Amino acid sequence: MRCVTLNNLCPGTRFWRASDGGMIVFGLFALIAILLVSGLAVDFMRYENTRVRVQATADRASLAAATLRETGDREALVRDYFEKAQLTQFLESVEVDEALNSATVTVRTRPGVNTLFVRWVGIDTFTSHEASVAREEVTNLEIVLVLDISGSMRWTDSGGMPRIERLRGAARTFVSTVLNPDAPDAITISIVPYAGTVNPGQQVFDLLGGTAWHAYSHCPDLPRSTFDSTGLPDIGTMPQAPHFMYWAIDWAYMDWGWCPNDSNSIKYHSSSEADLHAYLNSLRLHDGTGTHYGMRWGITLLDPDSRWVTAELAASGVVDPGFANRPAAWDDPDSMKVVVLMTDGIITEQVRPRRRNSSIYGRDGVYPTTKEQDELDSTHIAALNSNRRREITNRAQNSADFDTTCALARANGVIIYTIAFETDSRGQDEMRRCATSPGHFFNAQGLDLDRAFRAIATSIQALRLVQ
Repeated sequence: MRCVTLNNLCPGTRFWRASDGGMIVFGLFALIAILLVSGLAVDFMRYENTRVRVQATADRASLAAATLRETGDREALVRDYFEKAQLTQFLESVEVDEALNSATVTVRTRPGVNTLFVRWVGIDTFTSHEASVAREEVTNLEIVLVLDISGSMRWTDSGGMPRIERLRGAARTFVSTVLNPDAPDAITISIVPYAGTVNPGQQVFDLLGGTAWHAYSHCPDLPRSTFDSTGLPDIGTMPQAPHFMYWAIDWAYMDWGWCPNDSNSIKYHSSSEADLHAYLNSLRLHDGTGTHYGMRWGITLLDPDSRWVTAELAASGVVDPGFANRPAAWDDPDSMKVVVLMTDGIITEQVRPRRRNSSIYGRDGVYPTTKEQDELDSTHIAALNSNRRREITNRAQNSADFDTTCALARANGVIIYTIAFETDSRGQDEMRRCATSPGHFFNAQGLDLDRAFRAIATSIQALRLVQ
């Protein structure tokens, strides 16, 4: 039967073609989508808030537990942080790895929330696995201060203070800044004072086979051949440096001798702030400027070849037994070796006293008689061409030996800082050549010496953080 109605459409046909109410259906779908998106945002914000709180707590806890100052139960400390923050349910595990000079704490967490909205699409929880790792490590640090105690250090600097007084204060500040009370076994400082030459001390002089023909001091007379290496010199084959003066003496600040006396001999591997300060305060000046000798002994104290000497000094109580295994190997990944060299002048020629028309005192088996030594002790003769003095090496030769020693130190990974204090361009050039880089060289006047030592201490601390 044919249906004929208005517009020639049957009633059922009109129903299916009608568009009335179509927006309602679309609106319902859109509403559901908006609710889901809004609900997702709400659930994610709740999760993220919890995650951030858990992560912040884990970071604080791991940092606190990893510090070397912490001597208690590191894991218990982490758990206490989470308990106080009421986040214990999110803590999965605490891992602690301790060594002599390091501590690593790993905190693993699983922050999460039960969802309120996105569970409609089958997601009941938002969770994640997080970790916070903190490590504090103290790199073993071997420092050698090579300090000029030549006679010119008695002169007043541009700030109106005797140079030696300025040095004592600056070096004490350096010691206090560098030493780490939280890890006292990680850092050692040795001090090599040098004038005309260097006194390793009677005990080391004897250990190395030295033969003494006088007891005023104990400096081996190093030949130029020893500057081709960094190991311990074979003192048994070398004469003892004689006890003499070349330039004028100022008794207020100086003691007699081209070789520093035994009270101004090398200070070996110490971490005692009090002992190092006392040693610096007691430094006295002597004659000559043998910077090449100072650097040679400085690098020797960092050469692992000298470890047996350190062990002997530790056995006799001169060095703390905890440092008996120093110096470390050149390539030890847990150690850093540093030389800080300071001078107020230029490297001088090396002279030795002599008998008239004869050999040098103390060399080639020629030793002074008691009468001659008494005369030497009481007589000052400044002229180089004097028949009582003889030049054994000139300034150019000594400067070349100095450069060789600096190059050997750098080749072995030693970081070298140098300070030219109140000196001329020649002294500045010598120090600049020796330094690890131009940034490791300091030209200081007056108060600048203290600033230079502070800057070096800060630089050393920064280097240790990135080792």
